[in-house]
Amino acid sequence: MKHRDHTKSVSFSFAIFFIFFTTMSNASEALEGWSAYYKGEYHLAHRLWSKEAIKGNPESQFALGALYTEGGVIPQNFSIAANWFKKAAEQNIADAQFNLAILYSQGLGIEQDLAAAAHWYGEAAKHNMAEAQNNLGVIYFSGQGVAKDLDKAFSWFQQAALNGNPQAQTTLGAMYLDGLGMKQNYYSAFEWFDKAATQDFAEAQYSLGVMYKDGLAVLKNRKAAIKWFLKASKQGHAAADEGLNQLLEEESTTRLPYYNSQRRRLG
Repeated sequence: MKHRDHTKSVSFSFAIFFIFFTTMSNASEALEGWSAYYKGEYHLAHRLWSKEAIKGNPESQFALGALYTEGGVIPQNFSIAANWFKKAAEQNIADAQFNLAILYSQGLGIEQDLAAAAHWYGEAAKHNMAEAQNNLGVIYFSGQGVAKDLDKAFSWFQQAALNGNPQAQTTLGAMYLDGLGMKQNYYSAFEWFDKAATQDFAEAQYSLGVMYKDGLAVLKNRKAAIKWFLKASKQGHAAADEGLNQLLEEESTTRLPYYNSQRRRLG
C-alpha cells in the first residue's frame, strides 16, 4: 500500500464551517432576539437584532451576520453577512472575527483578501479559539496571505492541538511523522494521531492504521491496523478503505492453507 503524503492531504485543510449562534449573550438588548430565534420566530429575531445592531450592539451584529449566512427563512446573503460580521469583529467579537476571516478567504460576499483573512483569524486566535489557531497554522504553512513560516505554522497547530482541535492534532502528527519543520519523531506523531482518532477524526484514524500496519512507534499489529482502517473507512475515507481491503485480502490468503488443511483432515 502506498504511504500517503500527510503534509499534502492534511495540512491544507481549513476549518471552514461558520460559527452559528454558539454564544448566548447576557446583554439584555440581545436576549429577546435569542428567545425569538430559538422559538423559530426568525423574522421577529431579525427585527429585534436589526434594531439593536443599528445602535452598535456587537452581539446583535454578529447574530444578524450569522442569520444571513445560515439562510432559510431569512434569505442567505453573504454580502450583508460580511457587513455585520465586520462591525462585530471590530468590536472584538471572536466568532464574528472567525466568520469574517472565512468570508475573506473564500471571497464570499466580499472581495477575496487572504491577508485580511489572516488578520482576522489572528484576532480570533487571541481569544484562544482553536479553529482560528488551526487555520492560522494552515496559512503560515502554505504562505497564503502571509510569508510562509513553518515555525509559526507549528506553533499555531500546537496551540490548536492543545486546545483539543482534532484537525490540528492530526496535522501536527503528520508533521512529526514526516519530519516537516522539526526532527522526525514517530512517538510524538502516534500520540497526536491517537488524540485525534479518539475524537473520531477519520484522517487520524487512517494514520494510526498506517502506523500499526508498518510498525512505526509501535509493534506491527494487523488487528489494530484493521480496527483503525475500518473506523476511518466507515466515514468514507478512501485510502483507509483501500488499506482495509488489502489487509483483509492478505489475512484471507495467509489463513487459506490452514483452512485447506482443516478441510482435508475433516474430510
